[in-house]
Amino acid sequence: MIPKSDIRQGDRWAKYLEEMGWGSHRTSNGTNIYYNKTCLGSVIKIQRPPLLDENDLREIEDYCLSLKPLFIKIEPFVGQDVSILERGGYIESNEPLIPPSTIYIDLTKSEKELWNNISHSGKYSIRRAQREGTVTRFYQNPLEERLLEYFDLVKETGKRKHFYVQPMKDLLAKVKIYGKNCHLVTSYDQKGILLSGKFYLCQDDMVLYSTGGTSRAGLKTKAGYELLWKSILYFKGLGYKVLDLEGKDDPRFPSATKNWGGFSHFKEKFGGINVEFPHPHIKYFNPILKLFSKFTDLPL
Repeated sequence: MIPKSDIRQGDRWAKYLEEMGWGSHRTSNGTNIYYNKTCLGSVIKIQRPPLLDENDLREIEDYCLSLKPLFIKIEPFVGQDVSILERGGYIESNEPLIPPSTIYIDLTKSEKELWNNISHSGKYSIRRAQREGTVTRFYQNPLEERLLEYFDLVKETGKRKHFYVQPMKDLLAKVKIYGKNCHLVTSYDQKGILLSGKFYLCQDDMVLYSTGGTSRAGLKTKAGYELLWKSILYFKGLGYKVLDLEGKDDPRFPSATKNWGGFSHFKEKFGGINVEFPHPHIKYFNPILKLFSKFTDLPL
């Protein structure tokens, strides 16, 4: 149950990155190239592209050479033959820019199958949240006032867990670009106090769990379990086929994912499919970077 493409290869994602200052170009096979020009040259990233062959790489580099690239970094999709990249001069990178592995929930399964896939403790937590009277609300193309409430929740969570939180303009840009294809889901206690929230982006048959947060009050409840379970049923009802839970801890990248254990454990309780993407690969074009890469792993 692997989707045909990743949300980062969609037109809306390209427009979102353009809104955030990145340029983009689409190749003949549908690969989105994202670039950011600096005074030294261009930083170029390609994330979860369609499966690439030698001709695709040649087309990518022919275009990128006009941008005076410092490097091209490719984070392959599932099934990519990385030997094609290596023959093209790309080397493994241990610094992923996006989650190197994730969990997919198959929304084509029946509600009964989805429920049966949840762990015993996960089911207990959902039922406990329901007994506590947790109220879950869904907002398609949410208004700014809802986003501000949610963003405070995300900031609080980031500060507590020492995660970087992208600024509010990032969230606003996603809503501006995705419109009805973005959804905010929040949960409250019976007094109307915000407990938990998740923000999702949708493309074709796929849903991406983009960001999430839990308040201090929410930590004392199991609201997050009920929220994710209701989200699964909600997106299934809308006809989507895959929910990407956007990341889990990965022993291949201990430094990048060292703080991901807690939310990975939470996501794993919902019984999805573990997906491991190939290593990121990078090719240096700047002669200084190329030289240093022979002696040390550059943090790129």
